[in-house]
Amino acid sequence: METPTLGFIGFGEAAFNISDGLCGTSKPEIFAFDIMANNGKQGELIRERAEKTGVTLLDSLESLIEKSDIILCTATAKEALSIGKEAVKYGITGKLYADMNSASPMVKLEIAGIIDSGGGAFIDAALMEVVPPYRHKVPIAASGSGARDFAEAMNGIGMNVEYINDSAGSSSSMKMFRSIFFKGFTSLLMEALIASHKAGVEKQVMESIKGTLTKNTPEELANMFINRTAVAAARRVSEMEEVVATLNEMKLESFASQGTVKRLKWICDIGLKEHFDGKVPEHYSLVLEAISNITK
Repeated sequence: METPTLGFIGFGEAAFNISDGLCGTSKPEIFAFDIMANNGKQGELIRERAEKTGVTLLDSLESLIEKSDIILCTATAKEALSIGKEAVKYGITGKLYADMNSASPMVKLEIAGIIDSGGGAFIDAALMEVVPPYRHKVPIAASGSGARDFAEAMNGIGMNVEYINDSAGSSSSMKMFRSIFFKGFTSLLMEALIASHKAGVEKQVMESIKGTLTKNTPEELANMFINRTAVAAARRVSEMEEVVATLNEMKLESFASQGTVKRLKWICDIGLKEHFDGKVPEHYSLVLEAISNITK
């Protein structure tokens, strides 16, 4: 594909920052349609951003689809399905349609069925980092019927797209499961530091956490924590129940810690310790495989 024309449905933070980054490259022609473009302060911001990046604002979705080779939906996850249904009404045969919203894999699959049946090629395009620091170089995981062509075309204009596979939903699954860790980690860290701060040991706790996290790779951490927990969950239940009791005594919430207690009890209930005969497995993948087999 020669330099494609891009069409953003919605011109919020993601679309603006990607367009702004592309300004410094062999910039493709970029269009955008945003229903808020003429609405108060938000519309004023959209128009200012479009002018700054040289993006042409259009007054209808139909016009956007007509003028664009690659359509990028960056509205909201809530609107993604309805926008996909409307888009096919205007003729998307031969066009690439990438949904970049943080919608579930199930929603992405439904949109894929609509777009592919309408003659277009769908891309489940998951933004794997926050956009502003990276702009057009934000890592994007692409899956779906049009993912390979999308990756080739977008990388050709300087973007950072990784082709995953031809199955819509795969990219969104990656993003969601990654969020389990990072959003959960944030909650755990906050809970630990709130209590540490109140107890006057925040600096010491932070140094201890730093030592463990920075001296090991993610795989080493997984082997360290998951493998041992598989056979020592019962003892850790008792420890975490004491943690919850301590937080309660301090009149602090223990949302994340209570969740940890539930997970540890579940590990006991499914019998991982017995499965491994009380011996720490060599690799965390063995634990995952055991869980998959036990919970079929």
